[in-house]
Amino acid sequence: MKYLLDTNAWVGFFEGRDGFGRHARQKMEEQPASCGISLASVWEAAIKVGLGKLKLAYDLEKDLPRLVERNGFHFLGLELGDAAAVQALEQIHRDPFDRIQVCQARRLGSTVLSSDPVFEKYGLKRIW
Repeated sequence: MKYLLDTNAWVGFFEGRDGFGRHARQKMEEQPASCGISLASVWEAAIKVGLGKLKLAYDLEKDLPRLVERNGFHFLGLELGDAAAVQALEQIHRDPFDRIQVCQARRLGSTVLSSDPVFEKYGLKRIW
């Protein structure tokens, strides 16, 4: 099984944040090679850091690749099909980062590890 890590999942995991979903943590620790982080999610985090809405204990460009590799995860690139699929995606909500991750998760047949229940509204399985 493949897992797409939403921004709150990988940030919470790397930061050791309180309230982190124990089921999500279990999947990330037991099946790290099956865990992917969308570059759209990294982009979202970078925007939030730049706006001062997210504080991280590490630098996204310098340290995140090392953290991802050390934990056995991998990055998921964006494909043209993912971006194009957004145009036909149900209008459940407007967050562009969630919407592209929905398209990626559908293409890959991934379960989303996230605290956000919106992914279930798109018919995806979510674990937290």
